[in-house]
Amino acid sequence: MIRFRFALPLALSCLLSVVSPRGAAAQRNPDLLSEKAVLALPGMESVTVDTGIVYADAGGRSLRLDFFRPATAASKPAPVVLFVNGVGADQPPLRRWGIYQSWGRLVAASGMAAVTYDARRDAPREDLAAAVAHLRSNPARYGIDADNLALWACSANLPHGSWYALDPANAHVKAAVFYYGVIDTTHLRTDLPVLVARAGLDATGLNASLNAFVARAINLPNGRHAFDLVDPEETSRDVVRATLAFLRANLSAESQAGHRARADQRRAVDRHAARDWEGTLAATEAWRRREAGAGQAFHLAGDALYQLRRYREAAESYERAGSLRWYPFITHYNAGCSWALAGDRDRALAALERAVATGFYRDRRPIANDPDLATLKQDPRFLKLVETP
Repeated sequence: MIRFRFALPLALSCLLSVVSPRGAAAQRNPDLLSEKAVLALPGMESVTVDTGIVYADAGGRSLRLDFFRPATAASKPAPVVLFVNGVGADQPPLRRWGIYQSWGRLVAASGMAAVTYDARRDAPREDLAAAVAHLRSNPARYGIDADNLALWACSANLPHGSWYALDPANAHVKAAVFYYGVIDTTHLRTDLPVLVARAGLDATGLNASLNAFVARAINLPNGRHAFDLVDPEETSRDVVRATLAFLRANLSAESQAGHRARADQRRAVDRHAARDWEGTLAATEAWRRREAGAGQAFHLAGDALYQLRRYREAAESYERAGSLRWYPFITHYNAGCSWALAGDRDRALAALERAVATGFYRDRRPIANDPDLATLKQDPRFLKLVETP
């Protein structure tokens, strides 16, 4: 069976990646309280900030947040950008750092609400969940849309922010921004728009995680770790502008309506990526009811049936995908493997002949050595089929 899959493990709805050459460079230590982001926008200094709001009590400690109100009056609840605190820094509190204060003002000046918050060093994920729960429980108090949240996470905060944002249970997270750090891929969401910014001059160990996650790239030469703070060049400002535009777009009602399109297809791809084979079958059945000619749905169902060892049904599903012209060189081949495993030699050979007829298999040795086809290997028709032209 061909192991290649057209259903990608993580199909990002929107992805911007910022990359540059490998390597690391020494840089100064910024003044955490006073230094700000590399970009300034009109009106950001006049943004109203409600500081020190208690959002949870934990172990005798009051955990507080700062809330940055959108600079312009809105007729409807505002979307929220939450800046993830995954390190629990408290000397000074991370929410009071200049970079987070300026990012909060940038977001608010761009028409969205922003939140920075305290977290404990030993419970960052619990406190992230508590901060989100507090905001979602008090939408009227803050004038926000409780189901329209974006997470922004960077550096050592990123593993915790990505863990939360990529969890399919957290559908209220509508977009995520991941800056220079390690992404936790315990969970995967195919519906989540993600912007990834990679600092090319960062440590290669950190960038390895981003390299594995990112599929497309826009180059940012000479970007250093925390480039949004320490590299005051126009290229860094462009990344910040792109981030704000990404957040505005993906927290809009119009974009979210677009993300809801093709929900059955997304669910099928999502369940396939999670190797939930029964879930894949249920999702592809719903998809086919809406779109009878969806070749990809039959392909994914074939994969699920194959994994469940329902080989005859898998073969029929693959053949249907091939007849619908969904990558027939793969689907007819997989049908042949499934028919062979089901014990139907004639139909297996017929399907393999259709796969070979696509012209894709110039080198036939992988076919000859495929263990799924072991029952065919003494058949003269198979021996002739696997002769490399």
